[in-house]
Amino acid sequence: MEKSSYSEAAYSLKSKAWNCIPGCQKPETAGTVVDFTWHNISPASVGYIAHNDLTGIIVVSFRGSADTQDWIQDSEFTLDSWPKHMPGSMVHHGFLSAYNSVANNVTSTVLRLARQYPKYKVVFTGHSLGGAETVMCAVDILDKAPELKRRTFIYTYGMPRVGNDAWADGIDRLGVPIYRMVYERDLVPHIPFQWLGYQHFAQEVWIHNNRTHFCGKEQESLKCSAGVAISEYNIVDHRQYSPGNWEFSL
Repeated sequence: MEKSSYSEAAYSLKSKAWNCIPGCQKPETAGTVVDFTWHNISPASVGYIAHNDLTGIIVVSFRGSADTQDWIQDSEFTLDSWPKHMPGSMVHHGFLSAYNSVANNVTSTVLRLARQYPKYKVVFTGHSLGGAETVMCAVDILDKAPELKRRTFIYTYGMPRVGNDAWADGIDRLGVPIYRMVYERDLVPHIPFQWLGYQHFAQEVWIHNNRTHFCGKEQESLKCSAGVAISEYNIVDHRQYSPGNWEFSL
């Protein structure tokens, strides 16, 4: 459950002196050391990179939508070609603008830490808009350093759709563990709409009735959150991604 704690902690990032307390000093995250933070205003992108010697992980956490500027980016539904090494792949213009605004510093820090701690797992995590950015970051890192694939794990929470079919298929081919969490009837994972050209990648983990449902290789299984009637989606469930809200184990 520490992955959701690390994702949640990004919302408390206020300054360069931020130390991730209390989010990164819970029993499951104790010992976390923050190595780098960013707080870009426009395009809006906020997050941090940390490591934990006790659990042997490097954490890359992007914050989700927290202000008006974030939501302006979220509404830019046009698609841009990206990345170059995924033919036909197109992604949300606003999400890509946010990620590109910090990409150089973030990727260089992750690669430095990966060399410094060669046995540590590299965990990418984020909620909402942060989930979109963290997946882009993972794709960027693995293109630059494919040898990190065996150490890479991706956890997103309430993430909107990020790109088109070619993007989703490309993510499925990465060959790394991906857990795309959807809580109950959260609206956000179902936008931007598929009729705009968007598609989710696998695998969804649907938190339903306080239990986890692993949805397998199907990108948007009707046995999981895609099977919920559109009229039942809500924004309240988008705020429920906290470790205490479900029983989750791998």
